[in-house]
Amino acid sequence: MGFLFTLKFLKIAAASVFIFVLLDFLWLAIVASKLYRQSLGYLAELDPDGKIIFNIPMGLLAQVAISLCLSVFIVMALQLDNRLMTAMGTGAFLGMMMYVTFDFTNLSFVKGWPLWISVIDVLWGSVQGALAGLYVFYFTRWF
Repeated sequence: MGFLFTLKFLKIAAASVFIFVLLDFLWLAIVASKLYRQSLGYLAELDPDGKIIFNIPMGLLAQVAISLCLSVFIVMALQLDNRLMTAMGTGAFLGMMMYVTFDFTNLSFVKGWPLWISVIDVLWGSVQGALAGLYVFYFTRWF
């Protein structure tokens, strides 16, 4: 556990947050923007052009929390089994579970929440987690 309170881990976590936020920005703003706007626009605040207005501070806080959680658990998994597949598998599983929690909670009570959006979102969370496993694995060697 002592590793989590080291300068090395802080560097890993900071670099991970940067990459995670960048990837999520690309996903939300470019790749899946139209998809989310069409499917969930009824829940969002929209600008005059119909684009979703994001609450940037809250969005960043959520992304930082997810990224830090991934970093902690991936580093802990690597201390047990120091292999790339362990890091990516742990990240993919944890990413999937975090996104399942969010999306399936929404499915349980948000009127009109589309199941297919949840499926896509959970897949994205799994990919984000696996990618976190990849870069955290290499960051543990570089820093």
